[in-house]
Amino acid sequence: MGLRRYFPALFTKSSDSPVRSRDATLYLLRCVFFMGVRNPPAKFFVAYVLWSFALNFCSTFYQPIGFLTGYIIHLSEFSPGEFLTSLQVAFNAWSCSTKVLIVWALVKRFDEANAILDEMDRRITEPGERLQVHRAVSLSNRIFFFFMAVYMIYATNTFLSAIFIGRPPYQNYYPFLDWRSSTLHLALQAGLEYFAMAGACFQDVCVDCYPVNFVLVLRAHMSIFAKRLRRLGTSAAESQEQRYERLVECIQDHKVILRFVDCLRPLISGTIFVQFLVVGLVLGFTLINIVLFANLGSAIAALSFMAAVLLETTPFCILCNYLTEDCYKLGDSLFQSNWIGGEKRYQMTLMYFLQKLQQPITFMAMNVFPISVGTNISVTKFSFSVFTLVKQMNIAEKLAKSEMEE
Repeated sequence: MGLRRYFPALFTKSSDSPVRSRDATLYLLRCVFFMGVRNPPAKFFVAYVLWSFALNFCSTFYQPIGFLTGYIIHLSEFSPGEFLTSLQVAFNAWSCSTKVLIVWALVKRFDEANAILDEMDRRITEPGERLQVHRAVSLSNRIFFFFMAVYMIYATNTFLSAIFIGRPPYQNYYPFLDWRSSTLHLALQAGLEYFAMAGACFQDVCVDCYPVNFVLVLRAHMSIFAKRLRRLGTSAAESQEQRYERLVECIQDHKVILRFVDCLRPLISGTIFVQFLVVGLVLGFTLINIVLFANLGSAIAALSFMAAVLLETTPFCILCNYLTEDCYKLGDSLFQSNWIGGEKRYQMTLMYFLQKLQQPITFMAMNVFPISVGTNISVTKFSFSVFTLVKQMNIAEKLAKSEMEE
């Protein structure tokens, strides 16, 4: 009962409640605000600017530099397991920073997409349709909290396992801090690294989960739209002119759906492309670490990291495949409507509309990769290539041998 009071959008509303598709991104957009990428509110201008500077300086800008500088200065002091733990996160941190900058540049498109969802909501009239959207909204918000839990569990696991063995989680470079010199310096560096990584995970949840949140509610509207198409021409009380008007309204509905997709396409294209570039490499380093070097604590942290990396692309790629199937169902639904007895103008318009419906909605990663399950499997398989290469070249044995000699 208390959870419903503070997080009402997590629960499905009754069919009598008004539809608010924009609630599917309610908690997502609140977190996007706390990422510090929105225009500062007038009332809390100074506080928001300071928070934005602290979070983005530590997580977006300095953290990738800290990883690289740490490797240059202290590479010889890393054990193989510590190096791989740091390296697997470093690649993901660099990609996360790039995705944050893309979202920062295009953040207004979230508001534009929600405004288009409001247009779709005005076409929802039946209780069953309202309930379908309510279910999509609650599922969307629950998925967002699931993403947040997985990402934060990883950050916390890595921090605790590192503290247990008396080292900072990633051994990044911080000026004036030498964690080997004293317990105070160790605590300060571990705290700074945890703050930066927790902030990066918080940002990563937002930039990875927004496609899922928006497309889930879009699929609900497309399912309702398919039923609307199937009902065309079935009312005996409608005149030929009224039937034609219903068809024109459906054409307008389809244009609204396409406008919604076009609004989000630049955001999705950029962020998914960046993730596709690094996911195979990151998973490869993680597999090597788990199989060859990790102790129990770091293995648990690495497994939670692997789950977080897989969440960055896999759910949305699955949804893209479902979205393609939904588009084909739209054409089938229109063809199954009562169009044979319509006037010539109605039939000609319907045939043209049918051709448009048969063009599936697809997302491309920077016009290079189609975003689909097949592409996701291809880039993920690269991790096994990385693992195989390391095994065949005996790199792991060489690293372990050099550590024993030191």
